[in-house]
Amino acid sequence: AQQIDKINKKNAAIIAFNIFFGEAHDPDNDGRMANMMVAGKNVVLSNYLKQYIPPNSEPRYDYRYEYLTEPLVVLEKAALGVAPFPLPKTVSTVKQFWAYKNSAGEIPTFPVIVFQSYVLRQAYPEFLQLINHIAPDLVVNLPKQFAELSGHYQTQDITRQLRTVFAKKIDPGHFEDLLVSANFSQEKERMLRAWFALITSQDILYFNHYGKSGAIQTITFADAMTSLSFNPNVYDNKIVMIGYSDNIEPERNHGFYTDLADDPGEALSSTEIAATAVANLIDNSWLKILPLHQQLALVILWGLLLGVICRLLRYRYAVMLIFCLSAIYGGIAYYQFSRAALWIPLFIPLFAQTPSVLFLATCGHYLKNKKEQFNMFKAFTFYLPDDVVKNVVRKPEREAMDGFGELMQGVCLASDAGQYTTLSESMSPDELHVLMNQYYGVIFPHVAKTGGIISDVIGDAMLALWATPKIERTHRINACDAALSIKQSVADFNSAQPHYIRTRLGLHFGEMRLGNVGAADHYEYRAIGDIINTSTRIEGLNKFLGTDILASAPVIEGLDQFHTREMGIFILKGKTFPVKIYQLIGYSSRMDGRWLTLNRDFVKALRLFQGYQWVLALAAFEAIKKSYPNDGPTLFYINYLSTRINAIPKNLPKGQEARIEIGNIT
Repeated sequence: AQQIDKINKKNAAIIAFNIFFGEAHDPDNDGRMANMMVAGKNVVLSNYLKQYIPPNSEPRYDYRYEYLTEPLVVLEKAALGVAPFPLPKTVSTVKQFWAYKNSAGEIPTFPVIVFQSYVLRQAYPEFLQLINHIAPDLVVNLPKQFAELSGHYQTQDITRQLRTVFAKKIDPGHFEDLLVSANFSQEKERMLRAWFALITSQDILYFNHYGKSGAIQTITFADAMTSLSFNPNVYDNKIVMIGYSDNIEPERNHGFYTDLADDPGEALSSTEIAATAVANLIDNSWLKILPLHQQLALVILWGLLLGVICRLLRYRYAVMLIFCLSAIYGGIAYYQFSRAALWIPLFIPLFAQTPSVLFLATCGHYLKNKKEQFNMFKAFTFYLPDDVVKNVVRKPEREAMDGFGELMQGVCLASDAGQYTTLSESMSPDELHVLMNQYYGVIFPHVAKTGGIISDVIGDAMLALWATPKIERTHRINACDAALSIKQSVADFNSAQPHYIRTRLGLHFGEMRLGNVGAADHYEYRAIGDIINTSTRIEGLNKFLGTDILASAPVIEGLDQFHTREMGIFILKGKTFPVKIYQLIGYSSRMDGRWLTLNRDFVKALRLFQGYQWVLALAAFEAIKKSYPNDGPTLFYINYLSTRINAIPKNLPKGQEARIEIGNIT
């Protein structure tokens, strides 16, 4: 009672007791306190909200109800308002407070009643003026003066009635228009706007803490009684809350933990918690959370924005823009938080969505680069062997290009498409391009299937290689297999399309250097050596002999699985040394008797030619022609001998077989 008297003499606005006066002790003192409360008409008390579970209720139904335990009747009637101060249960810290307790009949809580009392005391006439426009029926029942509120008509009654009226969703715009047109003072206008925000708020609100313990000015009860240790005007027009502090009776654990404590054991008193809630209501600064649908919309739109940015922009620019937008988003969130206490979702957009999108974008960029590298590698393998491409990728320097190469032993196959010149004259470049792609699509697979590589393609000509650093018999076998398969596939290709392309093949075995050839900014991967020139000359010999596949002796030597026919010894065009040439006909197991007879007779005639018995040789070839009129090699020798029958050297080279110098044939 003395404390109330002292505080009111210092012109306090509201005195709120966060203490439950539930037990009677001295009736005189209780009466004295009630009298002081009536005299001040500004004291708010707290009651106690208890939850009760019937002892016989079934656990699965969990019946429970809540009821209020009121303070002493004499004190309750003298108070301006009475309300409980329940706090939502949380894991460890205080984050929210009830504004209205629906489970107990939608009663306003202690901070709301303190704030409502403060507004009514400070701006009761202005309050009535506004309510008269919004709910005229309610104004009729309200006291005309604030001093008449306590007793029969307490603050909580007005609050509950107003809550019911505003549940009809009074238009905020209409209220704002009324407030502005009323032309109240700035302080009254701000106070009433905060009151309207509270009366239309949700039932549970988020604390906006002002700092650590003691952030709100606190005075000990003893100092307040003596008024010696603080400014005598400290109560002037203020809300004074009286209750237990965190350093009084610590064993009773009156404190609550918040996220602002440095020490895990540091707690705010329940009175400072209540004061924080009341101050939040006065400042209209409790944390406003966007409605769930707005939060979802914001999160979805943010995610879509990040996705569109990653989709439309290159990776580097997308990352830069996302970081910039995230900084802008954080700045806007900070501004809204500091100016309007509006909490915009931060964790999900900035610490979940953004890192996730950046991670996915990085993975996508990495996979895209890997795919592009793979596609590039795959594209290069269409032009170069795999090991060459890998070497270029690992060492793209010019030195690596110059130095890459190896001495190889193997077979070179040269091919040429007959009638190509004629076709190129009669067809458009596009048509010829399509035809040659189809043509090469027929022959290339046979090279790859047998382990060869395509070294060169120029127009209608192709060079294929089967080579390793060491001599291997399988290279010769594979090259012969490929040549026979190509011959058959080209025959099938010609029968399926109108343009006949005769393919001639030449094979030679020997040493070559396989590697990069070039300088400056251009290199090609190809084989260098006499084997290349010789194989192309052998391929060209097909034109004279009327054959399809010719091979040098080193290629077919010892390969009994292939049926061949010796063509003779030739000095190829532009060459100095003679080469023994064979016609590659097919597989020995598939030859019929007609081929064997031709081969036998042809070799006999060839031996006569090589022994310089050209008259007899001509007769022998003429005899073969009668049975095989279209045999190209036979016709070649007949034509050759007919024009040179008298050109036999007088001094025959000792031990040297007759040979044909192709360069002298026109």
